[in-house]
Amino acid sequence: MKGFAKKSLCGILLTAGLLLVLAPVQAAEPAKADYSGSLRLSHDYRALGEYDDSDAYAYWYLRGRNLADKRVEIYTSGRLNSDLDGSGSSYADDPFISLEDTSLKDSVRVLQLYLELHDRKNTMALRAGRQYVDIADYIQMDGLQAMLFENQKLGGRVFLGQPVSYYSSIDGDLFGGASLVGKPWQGNRSRATYARYQDDSEGAADDHYFFDVRQQLMEEVRLRTYLSVMNEDVRMGGLDFYYMSLSEKVFDAVLGVRRWGEFDASTRAYSPLVQVLGDQEPYTTAYGRFTTQLLPTFYLSPGAMVRYPDESNYTNRGYERYDLNFIYEPFDAFNASIALEYWDVEDDDRFFGVSGDIRYRYRRIWEVSLDAAFLDYTYFQFSDFSLTADGGSTIVGEDGTRVEVSPYAFTYFLRGRWNINQHLALRISGEIEDNSDEDDLGYRIRTSFEVRL
Repeated sequence: MKGFAKKSLCGILLTAGLLLVLAPVQAAEPAKADYSGSLRLSHDYRALGEYDDSDAYAYWYLRGRNLADKRVEIYTSGRLNSDLDGSGSSYADDPFISLEDTSLKDSVRVLQLYLELHDRKNTMALRAGRQYVDIADYIQMDGLQAMLFENQKLGGRVFLGQPVSYYSSIDGDLFGGASLVGKPWQGNRSRATYARYQDDSEGAADDHYFFDVRQQLMEEVRLRTYLSVMNEDVRMGGLDFYYMSLSEKVFDAVLGVRRWGEFDASTRAYSPLVQVLGDQEPYTTAYGRFTTQLLPTFYLSPGAMVRYPDESNYTNRGYERYDLNFIYEPFDAFNASIALEYWDVEDDDRFFGVSGDIRYRYRRIWEVSLDAAFLDYTYFQFSDFSLTADGGSTIVGEDGTRVEVSPYAFTYFLRGRWNINQHLALRISGEIEDNSDEDDLGYRIRTSFEVRL
């Protein structure tokens, strides 16, 4: 019965897509096909003492719009990774080890590959192929998505497909749902979504509900509130406030609060870490940022974020984070900035950083920037014995010892970008890090060459 329902829905969606293409419309001048795309090739080299790592990447996308008299769109994107030098003999000692290094083979991932059929006014569309469901946690699937009148007073969409996984078999898994979106009154846009992930290997399913309400109170002020419910448990809810001044003098503000609850996830889509680390523990975060123009060429941007756990422990700690940015921009081609950042984490962990950036742009042809940063942080290591060899201070407690470690680091960056012409671009970035925890300097050089349609 489940397979019959799946095939029936797929058939209905495909039929709807054909009707979109064949439906008559008023005579109009044929639209010109539009193609865009890029291929970016990157090489990343890192070194620290006797260890180094060299990787190559390729990223691409290709889009065709206004095809078949403005009724068809095609899109594909993906990435390729190649570990050029393999990994060291000891994974534990290698500072650059990653999942891609341990796989011992190149990886190619087609992230999106779909064909979209729509009417000329783009009020109805059917998308078939590999795609992300942006209204439901950006779940990646091979399937169908039909969108109807989403820019009108009332519309919606339905979606159904097989989820995509690059690390495990998902044969038999199924992801689908439906959504309603509307503009019930002026300045409002609201959406309600239901999605279900059926995990065949676990014999379980997760039911997920999303609610998203956006309201423009006036031209300068917008609000957004959202709620995510999984299997009858509140997964996350939040409220965001945005203010953007319309005067010549810049003053922007954003404030928000988010609440993460404890929920029980059963499927691989939502529980890969839960299965290892245990259930998510509830906590609340709040944040704020202001950007103001003090002088015609000088801007100030302070920000803060706090995290309050319901019950503190080593996996669910509270913290306070503050930053302050000074920005100097005497003319469009040049700007300089200094940023201060401070973290105060439960159990006396702390972090302080200061960074600076100078950037110059010549039209849209080339750009160069020079950056430097100083980081100083303090954290504690816990053990059941009191031997330490890293120079930190040792505090003995009833449950063992607590070793305070206070390393610092200086980091220097140089970045450049050159748009050779309309279709070719070159990017180079270099980084040197001097960390007091390491005997050697760390180096990183990343180069990218991009070809654009």
